[in-house]
Amino acid sequence: MADFKYTDLHCHPNLKTFGHSFSSQHHPKADIWYTKKPDFFSRKIYEKTGITKFSQSDLSTMSRAKGKVALVSLYPFEKGFFHNQYVWNALAASMANWGIEIGYERIRYIQQHSSYFEDLQNEYLFFINSKRENSVDGVHKAWKPLKDGEDLKANLNTENQIGVIFTIEGAHVFNSGLEDYGIKLNQEEILSNIRKVKSWESPPFFIGLAHNFNNDLCGHARSLQRIGKLVNQEKNLGIGLTSLGREVVRELLSKSNGRRILIDLKHMSLNARMDYYQFLADEYPGESIPLIISHGALTGRSIRENESFPLFETVFNETELNFYDEEIIQLVQSNGLFAFQMDLNIQADLTKLNGFFNFKNSAENLEKSASLIWNQLQHFAEVCDRNGLFAWGNTCLGTDFDGSIYPFPGILTAAGLEPLSKELEKLADRYLKKSRLTIPENSKISPSEIIDHFFYTNTIEFLAGNF
Repeated sequence: MADFKYTDLHCHPNLKTFGHSFSSQHHPKADIWYTKKPDFFSRKIYEKTGITKFSQSDLSTMSRAKGKVALVSLYPFEKGFFHNQYVWNALAASMANWGIEIGYERIRYIQQHSSYFEDLQNEYLFFINSKRENSVDGVHKAWKPLKDGEDLKANLNTENQIGVIFTIEGAHVFNSGLEDYGIKLNQEEILSNIRKVKSWESPPFFIGLAHNFNNDLCGHARSLQRIGKLVNQEKNLGIGLTSLGREVVRELLSKSNGRRILIDLKHMSLNARMDYYQFLADEYPGESIPLIISHGALTGRSIRENESFPLFETVFNETELNFYDEEIIQLVQSNGLFAFQMDLNIQADLTKLNGFFNFKNSAENLEKSASLIWNQLQHFAEVCDRNGLFAWGNTCLGTDFDGSIYPFPGILTAAGLEPLSKELEKLADRYLKKSRLTIPENSKISPSEIIDHFFYTNTIEFLAGNF
């Protein structure tokens, strides 16, 4: 690609910064432009634990990395992260803060508050009121909230400006999933809160219906294996859509109460996803509502376990959190968008990667990380090709940077994305020279086009048609 630029369908430049604002509005880390680069000690902690004690997607880092559009995920943390029956709350807050670094005061607030919705509104206002301009390496940079397609067009023609589109991770934000903490479920309050969000000056483009814990709306997929018994995800794990969940989906997709808010499938259980696909077929016949996966990965197989032919057949993470071949087909047929998450723990089965990375060789690590990411893109493309679909038009990047992920070696922050693009282009070139793709438009495409589609064009075209 001659002029690299990228879009990110899912990132959290606000998660740590908003957290530190609970200590002080003037705390240096409560600035969305604040950069904490990886140093010797933070790299060693990452190598041993996968924990990122540095910033990945602050606006300065994204500006340097040539980010153009960022879909910023608002996420009021669920209480389940910070309550453990065996640990005193203050101690739990201290322990959690070491790992995710959102501030002790922030965690104590989450433990004690009684309204996810109030927390959501505060996070939205924090970002909206954040500093719009900054000097980055002596260059004037800016960010602007985008409200519609016209704003998007203007942003694309403005240099040194990141366009921000808000999204939400987890529909618990409307104030559900709190009965274990003494707050009764109230359907009218939940539906009213959805309408309030739709009235925001910059309402969210899409929302993840599920996240990590019960929200009384749908089942979630298990997602916190690395934390183990420190958290309990069992309540309503794996169930389908509830009756209240169906009402919430209707309210979100409705155009009579404001702009439609699309549904992000990430974190929904397989049963809930299947219920949602059927819900769309039953209630919106003839209307193609695009499916979105904002930060996902593939299982590498069919639900029915049909044969597949990936590059590294054995390293896919087959957790139900990830997506199956049938879901790839359904998403592409809906003109949807699948964003791949830059999380090694999600994209691969770590137990099968022992000795794969050598942290002393950064160039080799980048190459190996790129090969794992290409493995996902190749599988997606081959599933599409076998089913008569265009292979390269529905994938994109959804890093989940600053979302407490386990980043790929060599791609620790947004600064690693342009080097990643160059490695992926080499792999695309190698693949096209010997590919099994049978549809001409899938095989007669340049490697640079494939990579540009992934990092930029697919997201921009999707936004142009749906935002």
